[in-house]
Amino acid sequence: SAREIAMLAAVGLDGARVYRRPKVAVLSTGDELVPPGQPLRPAGIYDSNGPVIAAALRENGCEAVHLGALPDTPEAQADSVRRAFASHDAVILSGGTSKGAGDVTTRVIASLGTPGIVAHGVALKPGKPLCLAVCNGKPVVVLPGFPTSAMFTFHELVAPALRRMAGLPPRAQAQVTAR
Repeated sequence: SAREIAMLAAVGLDGARVYRRPKVAVLSTGDELVPPGQPLRPAGIYDSNGPVIAAALRENGCEAVHLGALPDTPEAQADSVRRAFASHDAVILSGGTSKGAGDVTTRVIASLGTPGIVAHGVALKPGKPLCLAVCNGKPVVVLPGFPTSAMFTFHELVAPALRRMAGLPPRAQAQVTAR
């Protein structure tokens, strides 16, 4: 920004290392999801993960591209995830990784490149059904569908890597002291 350029000039520097904001695709999965602002149909729930993940990405130095919700069909997910992967620096999905028979996201991710899925399920509560992958050098993450679990795992495990990609320092950790 202008403030940083002024500071550089004031201390005699004519250049500085800069980082491009990582462009991160955000996709939610689930036939039940309805975009906020639309009428809620029977058995539907509003997609809260997509907007909150996009906001958290922006707070952590990324350019978030919220691509909406995907139906739970292998064809729709494969097509959308492959297109997002081809045109973004990272892809974050929410939902569809609980290892049930209908969860297709991990099969799609496994086909994106090597090394592929590096962790599917973590010993965290909330957050167990997390899926982490690196496909041809790009991070691909499937966060749990439950919003609290999604945000906990995002902040603890995903944001640090994205902040590094954005050239930002790690977030300061709160210190608790006993009196």
